[in-house]
Amino acid sequence: TKLKPFTRYTCEVQPTYNNKEVSNVKTETVETEIGSKCPKTLRLHIVNICLHFLTVPENITNLEAKVHDQNTIIVTCRHRRNFNGPEVDKLYIAQLYYKGDNSELKESKNKTCHFEFKDLSYLTSYTVKVYNDKAVIGFLVFLIICTSLALLFVLYKIFILKHNLMSIEPIPAEALLEAYKRKLADEGRLFLAEFQSIPRIFSRYTVKEAKKPCNTPKNRYVDILPYDHNRVQLTTGNGEAGCDYINASYIDGYKESKKYIAAQGPKEDTVSDFWRMVWEQQSSIIVMVTRCEEGNRVKCAQYWPSPERETEIYEEFIVKLGSEDHCPDYIIRHLSLTNREKNSEREVTHIQFTSWPDHGVPGEPHLLLKLRRRVNAFKNFFSGPIVVHCSAGVGRTGTYMSIDAMMECLEAEGRVDIYGYIVRLRKQRCLMVQVEAQYILIHQALLEHNQFGETEVTLSELHSTLNTLRQKNTNEPTLMEDEFDRLPTYKNWRTFNTGLTEENKKMNRCSAVIPYDYNRVLLKLDEGHSHDSVQQDEDDEDEEESSDEEDEESTKYINASHIDGYWGPRTHIAAQTPIPDTMADFWMMVYQKKASTIVMLSECNEGDKESDCVYWDKEKKLFGEIEVEVSSTDTFPAFIIRNILIRHAKRKESRPVKQFQFLKWTNNELPEKPQDLTDMIKHIRESFGRNNAQRSTPIVVHCNDGSSRSGIFCGLWNLLDSADTEKLVDVFQVCKTLRKDRKGMMSTLEQYQFLYDALEGMFPVQNGEVKAAQATAVDAVQIVNETKAAEQKAEEKAEQPPSTTSDDQQGVAENTPLVPDAGKEDKKEESEKEAPTETTPLEDTSNGPTVTVEV
Repeated sequence: TKLKPFTRYTCEVQPTYNNKEVSNVKTETVETEIGSKCPKTLRLHIVNICLHFLTVPENITNLEAKVHDQNTIIVTCRHRRNFNGPEVDKLYIAQLYYKGDNSELKESKNKTCHFEFKDLSYLTSYTVKVYNDKAVIGFLVFLIICTSLALLFVLYKIFILKHNLMSIEPIPAEALLEAYKRKLADEGRLFLAEFQSIPRIFSRYTVKEAKKPCNTPKNRYVDILPYDHNRVQLTTGNGEAGCDYINASYIDGYKESKKYIAAQGPKEDTVSDFWRMVWEQQSSIIVMVTRCEEGNRVKCAQYWPSPERETEIYEEFIVKLGSEDHCPDYIIRHLSLTNREKNSEREVTHIQFTSWPDHGVPGEPHLLLKLRRRVNAFKNFFSGPIVVHCSAGVGRTGTYMSIDAMMECLEAEGRVDIYGYIVRLRKQRCLMVQVEAQYILIHQALLEHNQFGETEVTLSELHSTLNTLRQKNTNEPTLMEDEFDRLPTYKNWRTFNTGLTEENKKMNRCSAVIPYDYNRVLLKLDEGHSHDSVQQDEDDEDEEESSDEEDEESTKYINASHIDGYWGPRTHIAAQTPIPDTMADFWMMVYQKKASTIVMLSECNEGDKESDCVYWDKEKKLFGEIEVEVSSTDTFPAFIIRNILIRHAKRKESRPVKQFQFLKWTNNELPEKPQDLTDMIKHIRESFGRNNAQRSTPIVVHCNDGSSRSGIFCGLWNLLDSADTEKLVDVFQVCKTLRKDRKGMMSTLEQYQFLYDALEGMFPVQNGEVKAAQATAVDAVQIVNETKAAEQKAEEKAEQPPSTTSDDQQGVAENTPLVPDAGKEDKKEESEKEAPTETTPLEDTSNGPTVTVEV
């Protein structure tokens, strides 16, 4: 050990026996290797160890530099001449620099450490570096070995990726739910393993065109580049370098080659190229799965004209906006694309999906199925590929394409190969389906369709669809019954711990309907400070978001839930009818949530006390900190409208609130006639006018338990929004959403059928076309001053016809007649025609709603 490199050694071996030499001395001459002390037998097995023993020539010492003859420098040094290498390679190198500058001026090589630099500048400082050539060689050898090892490691990883694709069999339709549950178990371990096994980029496909200097500014992201083999090439450019390039790729569908074009969101300087691609490819549909700006970051340039300008010119293309239809989750634009050079015009449909959150994926998979239906409705057999883009053109774009293609596969083969299709996508464009959450979303969307089917109905097909749903076969349930049975129950899918505490139990009318913690209405305890209410109300909006665990010290419990609507979340507040102990909380909720409309669907039964269901008074009254005053009353055959002014006791301003009390829902599970309820809903909607600001404030809807009747009203309201906006309805999806928002909503088949019946009455067939029915004409409207109504109580009772509404209930409504004089005869005729059903009320021990049982 400890031998010098590149040195000749002589080894003598003398055999002995009993300390006596027995034979001649054996002599062997050995020369060690260059720059290494590792035995030859170990070099192939412990490469890493040998690297540590690489040696270089000994350091140069005593370096001297002298100025000779004014502009000449002589450099000398001392070296013990231990080069650790062959004599022929002995070489010294000297380099000359300006002082403080790394640029080399001169270099000189010599076998001795003596150098002379001539013809230098006067009054100039120089730096001289002297080293042995073997030192550079040793260091370069070390770098080469390290680089080679790193390259081998990268090649090994690429080899593993290429040969590590998992063998995932297509999933049959009947096994889709079980497969999803299995993959989701253990925190989605199998989902993660599958997704990570797919190479993000297939390196065998080149991206040379995308990396050309003339094309790199056209890429939105430096690492999202189209492969050369399937990139979209522009053919009508201006002849300049890169004029045929756009960051877009052809993508195959389920069975159709080049069905899609996956593109990045156009940049400001590539908008003309984008429209050139749409024109050349004869595409008639553009699907945009992003907003132009998300989270204060520009995701895509606006490449279409705004409604204010209507027309934009992009080089040789003129784009005109024909129409723009806004829906809650998407915007449909009908565009006209004109090529000025060819004097030709085409129609392009632009569908922008707006409900993809800034982070994550949409919470409702059926929204993407709905988007797919809209896109397919505009498909043209003769048009070119569907252009799909987000910002980078890989994540959301790949997700939509996967859902569309696998839906076709599911319908054609009864199975899906999601894993295999995404591998195909990644071979056509890198990073398609970019994150694991998108991979899971594809499974969820296909599972949604496989479990529940397509339940959306256009208004033009409403009546024919209803006939099919109601058709009865012997000993088999109707299709409507099957549809209702497919509704998920969502039993205990979220916690509702707050409403079950000892302190809050007494505030519930019905122990079976407790609001979920995640969307229960929160009442602030610090309401009523003296500062201006505008800022306070803005703070309220920020604090409405709730979770499963709330700070009980800053909020107060009330049995009420936020209900999502057609236009967005928290359109309604479904609440139980307040009990005496919660009336102040009820009005505080109306005040804090800035509600301007209250819908009352409960009635007062004979056994109820007057104060148990009436949370207003004929005189101005203070409920807690909220002052309530009924200013006027409008009475209609089926409902009463009360105009109420509410004011916080510590503030000056008053706020108007309209209360609509429905009268034709007494002691029955359903209203007497669907048209009575729809007429009131139309009246409420008309009172809003065209004010879209009304969508930002919730409508408070209450009944005894806050679910059974309130659910029907909320469902019908949302369906009418959909019918008015899109000319279609989806009763199934509306009821599914309501069930998730509050327990006890849409729990019976009769309630489900009622929604269809109400829609059928609101959109009758007239002259072969489905048209919205007009509200029932009101024979008379009575404006009642509630302070004078008491004087007419006896007379009104004497003239009242028999009805299912009790005398006590009549008195509860501030002594106001429930039916105007002009409508009494109609009600008499109705009561004579209808055979009354005798019912027995059963009181719930938890002071819950009355249950009626036929006798």
